[in-house]
Amino acid sequence: MSSTVIVTGAARGIGAAISSRLLQQGFTVIGLDQQAQPEHWEITQNLTAELASRWNGIQLDITDEAETKKVIEEILAQYNVVGLVNAAGILIMTSLLDAKNEDWQRTFAVNLLAPIAISQQVAQYLCAKKQGSIVTVSSNSARMPRIQLGMYATSKAALSHYCRNLALETAQHHVRVNIVSPGSTLTQMQKQLWTTDQPPAAVVNGDLSQYRTGIPLQKLAEPEDIANVVVFLLSDQAAQITMQEIVVDGGATLGV
Repeated sequence: MSSTVIVTGAARGIGAAISSRLLQQGFTVIGLDQQAQPEHWEITQNLTAELASRWNGIQLDITDEAETKKVIEEILAQYNVVGLVNAAGILIMTSLLDAKNEDWQRTFAVNLLAPIAISQQVAQYLCAKKQGSIVTVSSNSARMPRIQLGMYATSKAALSHYCRNLALETAQHHVRVNIVSPGSTLTQMQKQLWTTDQPPAAVVNGDLSQYRTGIPLQKLAEPEDIANVVVFLLSDQAAQITMQEIVVDGGATLGV
């Protein structure tokens, strides 16, 4: 039975890039996403027949705790799961002075509480097997304050620290837990911040009025840049790496 990795937020963007890379590496991938009709997802449309034979897309709202637990149970019973990637997330732009309680609840439900529940369930399974790896996609915004991104950044900061604590507890069972924190990446989530079809100059060059430093490498990341790091952390090449956070942001957070 081939080794299987579960990926949340797999329909498009970073999650799709991670899933594609894992398929190319020979893994079976179970992709979870709230988008309807998995056969029409971005990733599904771009797979060769050979890769599609090891791909299974499942529509799932990961904030539905009971249904998610049931689906994960079924996956763990049916497949040889060796890894989990938490890539699902939402971004609600607002000032913290104006943030609504329901926006906080939705942000934390998707970005924090759902990954916690899924990670716990999969970690218990991996610990029993004494092997496996969990990688969570957080954000470089978890490392420093950002205007209009406070809810997102706060949820990701909590998620990153949860993963470090989980890594400490699972280490004795030979299960590794790591974090990848992207900066500005060419995805639909990033593009919702733009007013045209091009990234604002301030994203790359910085904006003193927004307390943004810009990106020293002078370019946005591609989803594949994030996927490459995630797949490395899942691999045996990272066998001695756990409890770590790798920031993939072109230097935007200046190594902090």
